[in-house]
Amino acid sequence: MIEPVLARIAKGDSAAVAECLDEFGPLVWSLARRFSPTLADAEDAVQEIFMDVWKAAARFDPQRGSERAFVATIARRRLID
Repeated sequence: MIEPVLARIAKGDSAAVAECLDEFGPLVWSLARRFSPTLADAEDAVQEIFMDVWKAAARFDPQRGSERAFVATIARRRLID
């Protein structure tokens, strides 16, 4: 079984970061566009969200939910703030 991308990010796997961006980028972008008043604000938000995902990757627990839900929750919280 392939190790979750967030677990690999937590271990410092740089290839996993690119995979995470590819896999969850469209989700994060769509949320950022929905919550942000301008394109520039959405772009800034996406960068901040992926920094938060990178910092929080070690907290991901596959027993509690999917990686998609984990990333979406981080994005939503960041965008509401």
